[in-house]
Amino acid sequence: MENAEAKLADFYEKLIIIAKKTGKTPEDSILLAGAMMACAKMIYYEHLSPQEAKDLETHNSYDILELIKPTIH
Repeated sequence: MENAEAKLADFYEKLIIIAKKTGKTPEDSILLAGAMMACAKMIYYEHLSPQEAKDLETHNSYDILELIKPTIH
């Protein structure tokens, strides 16, 4: 059985392949990213308690802010 880190890396690689194949324009890529985030939120709330889902969503929001912070002028 794979550990969680290996599974996460595999899922990430598969999502990147999907993004590269479907994003014809920068706008498409941004829209796809938004759809992926919406799917993630739906999955969190479907499989975790409401508090666990909210905590994970909050944590991920901080990660996204750290990622884009250097690009904000």
